[in-house]
Amino acid sequence: MDKIRIKSMLALGAVMLAGMNPFVSGHGDILPLKVKTEVDRPLIHQSKDEQKVVIKIEVTGEQMPVGERMPLNLAIVLDRSGSMSGGKLEQAKQAAEMLVDQLESDDVLSLVVYESEVEVVLSAGRIGKRHAEIKRLIRRIETGGSTALYGGVEKGGEELSEFLSKERINRVILLSDGIANVGPGSNREIAQLGSRLAREGMSVTTIGLGGDYNEALMTALAEASDANYYYVADVETLPEVFRNELGELKSLVARDFVIEIRCPKGVRPIRFLGRPDELKSQTGSLTFGTLASGQTRELFLECEVSPEVQGSLTEIAVVSAAFEDLKQGKRARIDDRTVVVGYTEDSELAGKSVNQAIRAESVIYANAVETERTLSYADSGDIEASRANIVKQKAELNAVYAAAPEAQKATLREEISALEDTEKDLESDSLSKEQRKKLSIGSFLKRNAK
Repeated sequence: MDKIRIKSMLALGAVMLAGMNPFVSGHGDILPLKVKTEVDRPLIHQSKDEQKVVIKIEVTGEQMPVGERMPLNLAIVLDRSGSMSGGKLEQAKQAAEMLVDQLESDDVLSLVVYESEVEVVLSAGRIGKRHAEIKRLIRRIETGGSTALYGGVEKGGEELSEFLSKERINRVILLSDGIANVGPGSNREIAQLGSRLAREGMSVTTIGLGGDYNEALMTALAEASDANYYYVADVETLPEVFRNELGELKSLVARDFVIEIRCPKGVRPIRFLGRPDELKSQTGSLTFGTLASGQTRELFLECEVSPEVQGSLTEIAVVSAAFEDLKQGKRARIDDRTVVVGYTEDSELAGKSVNQAIRAESVIYANAVETERTLSYADSGDIEASRANIVKQKAELNAVYAAAPEAQKATLREEISALEDTEKDLESDSLSKEQRKKLSIGSFLKRNAK
């Protein structure tokens, strides 16, 4: 074996060992999470061109013992407009009652309903032993008129503020089947409301029912505060959605998690895959609102390594993180760690070193932004552009399919199948509400690393 190949293989081994080690505090502190980094191309083939590398950053919350959790401060905001009459409202009320049964005496709950007007059915207060009383209030809710969604969420935030504390998990849970037709109603205005609540220490989970609600608005609101978004086609599944949401809230281990990536001269960070924003400097950062026990959230950063530093610059990024440790009740920090690569003049060896799982995952995440573009074309009536973008999406997904490990192949098949269903749907020269919602939630989950 020639010296170049031996040297390259040794470099590859060192890179893989460095990249696979989860981060721990440099001071030996036990943290409620671990962070791991890997690269899709641990060995870069030296050339006269810029070489792209994808850095995967994976954050996983530790498994927390059952029963240990922070108290909750919840505001249920319920759409009771006319379109919610019948089964929708009844199922929503039953799901809310189920949530009440799972709350503990020190948890805080408020209940806001809205139609043309906004009404506080239950002011914020500790549950205590009032479970039966609160459930009776929920049962009395009846349908009304239009949909003052903005006002309902804003009032929910006001109720949360009465008991707002870093010692609690503060979240609005919005449930609606319609559009915002009373008060501010644009996606931009609703997202701004979500961002304002997030700055104040709150988040907004949105639950969309049926086929008539505005999913672009609901995703914008959830995304602005890094909370959850659910699409409920069948109201019979509402209790399960509430269980999932409450289960996550009960098991949070960290919040306000900020990841910062710094790249040296010669390495240009381009974008976080799955997210529309591009990076403008050598430094990029992203914030996760919360991290639950056992939950894994992923980021994929695409970088370019210039020819001038290939062969000499092995440390292509430094990653650090800070977060609020909910178990300890204080800010914690993960010390700087370097992300390294190796170089080789052997193109065959460079090709064999590619991490096909990360390569496939990075394409899947990037596909989320392209899905938003496909939806935008369809919404504007440019069906041909929407179809053309789907063809492009399928080609990019298929390009990594053959070499992908089986776990990633399964996800790729799901993504391709969803696009093929959309192509069939567009044969009528429009996109159905149901198909739009299916694509929208898939894109949301990937873009927000859910």
